[in-house]
Amino acid sequence: MTANNNHQQFPAIEQNDEIDIKRLLYLLLSKWYWLLIGLLLGASMAYLVVKFTPANYLVDTSLLVTNESKGLNVENIFMENMMGNAAKVTLQNEVEFLNSFTLNYQAVDNLNWQTFWQKKNLVIWNGIYLDEPFILNKSGEALNPSGISVYITPLSETQYKVKADGEVKINNRPVKIKFDETASYNQPFSNQYFNFTLTPQETPGELLGESYRFSFIDKSKLTTNYINKVSTEFGKDSEVIKLSVESTEPMREIHFLNELVRVYLELKLSLQTQTQKRSLEFIDSQLSGISSDLSEAENTFTEFRSKNQIIDLSSQGSLIMEQLKEIEQEKSQLQMQLDYFKNLQRYLGNIQSADQLVAPSVVGITDATLNALVLKLSELYSRRKVLAFSARENNPSLILLNQEIEQVNEQVREMLVNLIDNTELSVNTLDRRYRRINKQLNNMPEQEQQLINIQRQYELTNEIYTYLLQRRAELEIALAAAVVDIHIIDPAQFERLVPLNKNSILILLIGAFLGLLLPGVLIMVFDFFDNSIHLQEDIEKLTPLTILGNVFHSSGKSELVVVEHPTAPITESYRTIRTNLQYKFTNKDQKIIGLHSVQPAEGKSFNATNLACILAMNDRKTVLIGADMRKPRLHRIFNLTNKIGLSNYLAGQSDLEAIIQQSEIENLSLIVSGPVPPNPAELIERPAFVQLLEKLKAEYDYVIIDNAPVSRVTDGLITSKHSDLNLFVLRYGVSKKDQLKYINDIAKQGVMNNPALIINDIKLHRLSYGYSYSYQYAYGKGYTD
Repeated sequence: MTANNNHQQFPAIEQNDEIDIKRLLYLLLSKWYWLLIGLLLGASMAYLVVKFTPANYLVDTSLLVTNESKGLNVENIFMENMMGNAAKVTLQNEVEFLNSFTLNYQAVDNLNWQTFWQKKNLVIWNGIYLDEPFILNKSGEALNPSGISVYITPLSETQYKVKADGEVKINNRPVKIKFDETASYNQPFSNQYFNFTLTPQETPGELLGESYRFSFIDKSKLTTNYINKVSTEFGKDSEVIKLSVESTEPMREIHFLNELVRVYLELKLSLQTQTQKRSLEFIDSQLSGISSDLSEAENTFTEFRSKNQIIDLSSQGSLIMEQLKEIEQEKSQLQMQLDYFKNLQRYLGNIQSADQLVAPSVVGITDATLNALVLKLSELYSRRKVLAFSARENNPSLILLNQEIEQVNEQVREMLVNLIDNTELSVNTLDRRYRRINKQLNNMPEQEQQLINIQRQYELTNEIYTYLLQRRAELEIALAAAVVDIHIIDPAQFERLVPLNKNSILILLIGAFLGLLLPGVLIMVFDFFDNSIHLQEDIEKLTPLTILGNVFHSSGKSELVVVEHPTAPITESYRTIRTNLQYKFTNKDQKIIGLHSVQPAEGKSFNATNLACILAMNDRKTVLIGADMRKPRLHRIFNLTNKIGLSNYLAGQSDLEAIIQQSEIENLSLIVSGPVPPNPAELIERPAFVQLLEKLKAEYDYVIIDNAPVSRVTDGLITSKHSDLNLFVLRYGVSKKDQLKYINDIAKQGVMNNPALIINDIKLHRLSYGYSYSYQYAYGKGYTD
């Protein structure tokens, strides 16, 4: 076979990116002790989690949003709607309201929590809400920063150790706090940052051996925490809002959810009745002024009649007074309405004045359209106030609401212009009537004129006062009957806790799985970065060269294993190689076999020796040549002299008969390397080497050449040109995968004739997938050498 033919016939390497499941299993099982350690650690950690992690519960409460008021509808009773409640608010707005910082902060503030307490259970800190072992009283003057854990360890019945080690922000600057001190119960503990007193709630002796810690609560951070962890849900076609939270301290969450709902309902009712309250405030302010006017008018009227001894007016005087009183009463009502229209005109578009809107019906305005628009505007402002708790100015819902408010404002403005003009026209008409009737009054006696004016003023004031009292009573009835249109279906309570049971078996299985997964991943990662050859598949994927045989590991000290252990698995390995040689040699003239390695310590000389021995044991006359003249070894293996050998022959110092030595093994002769020459490569390139091989081929059945490593020197590449078969030895766990690329390049370039591979040092005590078949076939699974 020529070098050119080798180059042309060298097949391409097939790249297979599929995962070899069988190889992967063998790789994992070969490191079974890693997997076992990981399994035990994973299961142990899972057991600790099951045993010491506190139980988790789901706490929930549900609300029904009916979207209709259940209070007394005074529109049906008094024919005017003075309720002004914000009805039909969407569920989404209610959810935004419940998630608002203001509402949640108010609930946290009402609960007046000062500290979080925890107790150490082995390595896990568990919350102990309502079961705190100490009463903590803090000084109002102390800083007592939040967000840092203070550890309490009872030392005796009178003393405890207090320590802290952490960093907090004080005035937006990070501050390191670290101390470890001893303090006494019922006595203030004070340092630069803390000042508090601990009082045990139980016998101090019972606290010994326990460890506790607490931290002061930052209400703003706690509020934000609740906003993030409380889940708010509502169905698409449902009117029910459900609030839920998971916690290992269920009683704490029960108290919080119930307080949150209570604050929510109170604020909703306050927003819903704000129009009635504003109307009541307006009437009270009017009554306070009219009450004094009425008292003054009554006294004046009584004193005038007593002083002038006038009991009744004349019929003409009574008629004139009734007409004037009627005109003044009507004018007073129109003036009150005119003032309302002008005030309302000023309030429109001013969000800050939105709370000052009063229902038109309070001042006797019966215009249904205006009443409806003002009530709608009040409702929209209430909805905006609710939404503003959580939404920003660029929120789409808030933008749409602002647009709707502006549209209603514009409608009210247009309507007010006409109402003001009509009212002013009516006032002017009354003024003209008043002046005409007042002329008739001037023709009456002076005393009767005075009495008519005084009595008219008194009765007019009294009627206005009576009207306002009636309106006030109506508003008080409406406020008493008003209820929020949201109802609690199920409050948060202990009996309704839903335990989120820990599936112990599942947790143990997950722990065991993770325990296996971690070392499994590490094994695969190490294998990925490990460049050494461990399996036959490592070689088959990287080179198309034939693997002539697999040599098992030798546990003996002697290197002549096939001679001293003829029944060992390793000897059977060489018998397999001997058999496979028949398929590599196609004619009788092919007798020369070169053994090579890329690096030292791969077992080249060991394999050359035992291959030569196994051939000789098969009655084949064999000669073994030590062509590694730089580091000779063969003479030591066979206990021969190295004074004369191949180097002497190639240098022309000895003939063939002088350098051939007979070994103790029948049919096996040796040509040792001889003294180390200064130029081994030049000696091998001499014609004498080719002549030597021709003479040996004529006399022997096989010629085995033990060469120097090809990556270090060129000696082996030179001899390979004259070999009929060149065997590269790769050692399990020592040879690198990169070496196969080097061997492939040599084979592809046709530098060597007929290259093939031998895999050396396969260890049977490991699960070496891909190697064990020949061993099991020959001896079964129970044999050991």
